[in-house]
Amino acid sequence: MTEIKGLRYHKNANKVTGTKLTFPDNVTQSGLCASCVKCGQCEIGKKAKTGQTLFPQPFGTTQFGAEKRTPNLEDLQIMPELYGEEVVFRQVKTETKIGKFKVKAPLAIAAMGSTIVAHSLGKELAEGAARAGILMSIGENVIATYGKEGLKGRIQPFLDNYNGYGAVIVQGNVNDIKMGVYDLAKEYGAHAIEVKFGQGAKQGLGGEIKVKTQEEAEKYKQLGYHIEKNPDGTFQRHSMPGALTPEKLKENMLKYSELDLPIFTKTGNGRGIIRLIKALDELKKENGVPIQSLTIDGFGGGTGMSPWLIMNEMNIDSASVLNALEEKPSFDILLAGGHNTGFDIAKGMLLGSSGSAMGRPFLIAANTDKEKGVENFVKALIEELQMITATMHLKSVEELIGRKQNLIALNKEAKEMFGVPQNPKAVL
Repeated sequence: MTEIKGLRYHKNANKVTGTKLTFPDNVTQSGLCASCVKCGQCEIGKKAKTGQTLFPQPFGTTQFGAEKRTPNLEDLQIMPELYGEEVVFRQVKTETKIGKFKVKAPLAIAAMGSTIVAHSLGKELAEGAARAGILMSIGENVIATYGKEGLKGRIQPFLDNYNGYGAVIVQGNVNDIKMGVYDLAKEYGAHAIEVKFGQGAKQGLGGEIKVKTQEEAEKYKQLGYHIEKNPDGTFQRHSMPGALTPEKLKENMLKYSELDLPIFTKTGNGRGIIRLIKALDELKKENGVPIQSLTIDGFGGGTGMSPWLIMNEMNIDSASVLNALEEKPSFDILLAGGHNTGFDIAKGMLLGSSGSAMGRPFLIAANTDKEKGVENFVKALIEELQMITATMHLKSVEELIGRKQNLIALNKEAKEMFGVPQNPKAVL
């Protein structure tokens, strides 16, 4: 489908959903062909045949990202400092801490779980992350899909290459926790656990994959997953999204604290996130819950089976939260969703984050050159961070945090979204 100026790429036809328009150069603002011959090849036609919302395809071999353009970090420019002492970029220190863990860069591999595209590269991701000295979170549904050995096989390569930097973290959703994933994580030597409240690609829906046989579907049903049958005879497996209430939050976080492991948390963006941050902050300060960090997963990406319109029509950039926060909490905040350069990390830090979490970029790196690809990608990001920091005459990447004065918005939407001035008079 060719680009229609002024329209969203994904409106009613897209390669990702296996749909197309007969006349892609003559389209109404609704996404229908201006001269519709009722061919049924568009998204409307496909829904008419299946009775279902559309998912990206093919599942299992490809990763996907939303196409809709929303205000994001690309709408901000970094402004260097002219005055200052000489700093050669290689002198810049990128080592820092996220929570209690030392890292060689303010960076984490975001939680990726049981999807084929993620799990098939689990060993390479773990080895590369450990050697690079960054955090790595293992995502949801691994033990349900691959058993206890599948989880151990994701943890052990990190531990075998651990050099004192970074940490391997095991995430749990509602189904995982009932199956004892946190106890297994501790038994297998994971450094920390991660509590999943949601994800950017489909906040409030739970993880989804496609399974082929009735036998598989029945297995997951017995484990508490929600199962949907597709018209082609395959099945959808949906993990339970869980409830979030003040009472449940406190009860669960206190319970998880009994494991005596550091706790990371993750959520998608959405209404109520400031309330959640404040509640977590109170639990850490008043109840001693060892919360290390919150990853805020923003708009757009995924490794599995998120509904295509949910990916495109819901949520905004995770960095928007920093503009809404009245004060920084007692734990670190990592931003995720669309980050893939050192400049993305730096812009988030200038806005007030502690660093970034990335998912799909690391899959590309691992698929390109296995664990060495992961290491090299981190090295490149470190170099970019060093260069950016040096342009401000600073000697540590940590000093970037909160320097909003070194950002300028390129449009009024970014000005509103991130609280950054657009007028050069305010910056220069």
